Amino acid sequence: MDNWNALPDLQSRKVGEHLRDPIFENVVVPEEAAPVRYTADDAAINAYCYALNCQDPWYFRDHSAFSGRIAPSAMILKELMWFYQTQYDRSRVRGFHQHEDFVFHAPVPAGTELIFSGRNTEKFTKRGKGYFRHASEARDESGRLYVSQINTELFDLNRSGIPDDPDSRERVSFSTAWDDSLPILEKIAEDPPRQGRLPLRTMSFDRGQMAIFSGFVDEFVNLHTDRRIAREMGFTDVVVQGLMSVCWLSEELTRLAGMAWLSGGSMSASFLRPMLASQTATVQTTVARDETLVFESTFLNAQGQTQAIALSKIT
Repeated sequence: MDNWNALPDLQSRKVGEHLRDPIFENVVVPEEAAPVRYTADDAAINAYCYALNCQDPWYFRDHSAFSGRIAPSAMILKELMWFYQTQYDRSRVRGFHQHEDFVFHAPVPAGTELIFSGRNTEKFTKRGKGYFRHASEARDESGRLYVSQINTELFDLNRSGIPDDPDSRERVSFSTAWDDSLPILEKIAEDPPRQGRLPLRTMSFDRGQMAIFSGFVDEFVNLHTDRRIAREMGFTDVVVQGLMSVCWLSEELTRLAGMAWLSGGSMSASFLRPMLASQTATVQTTVARDETLVFESTFLNAQGQTQAIALSKIT
């Protein structure tokens, strides 16, 4: 692996003259991003936990469930999803995160010094819009893999008249429908029922939480942090990042399954409708068991419309 101290800090690569305009024509495929270093330190953990409103003890002190203190794996995921922004001026992005796939390979000890690497893997036109995919992963200096992910980004809203390209990603599909008569699972037992559901939950984020999550302290300005930009794009308020729902769900699954979720858990999520600041989503999750535990989560707005769906698995 690269020498950790010799690498540039992640934050330093998000600014500078090397950044390109975030337009579809500037997306190079394939292209490797320069590796960077990142520390899962107290400041990062505190900011993330404020944004997600999670005060779980394992993030703040040694905990027997994880043989010590850990950093949120979804916090690492958040930074990896943004890793492409070390190549493009993130404050000029006028697109959306459309889809997220990730795997947690091992719990991340708090304070771990990580190396991020990543690459653009694919770009395509679909329904008159331009998309690209970026794959990235986080390892320590010994090469141990902690988190890997692939994010699909909508980068160009105006490619009407251009034929569609093939899309290699499989669509997320659910095998079960919501049934509130199913048994409620509060913890994953050694022999869980074949079918069940998690308790109904609600999720909401205010502008302060969104700003911290979206990098406002780093002078990151876009539709997630600036009402003016959100209104220019047709929204009445700032838009919650789709990844906030993924991180929120990851924390729910960490509480439910602990080490099993952080040591091989995976998720595939699609973001279908925007959620605005201080709006509330209801989260329905069904659980099915065969050789794998499968969680099918639907995020519904106040009108009952689906905002996001997520398929999570624990082997």
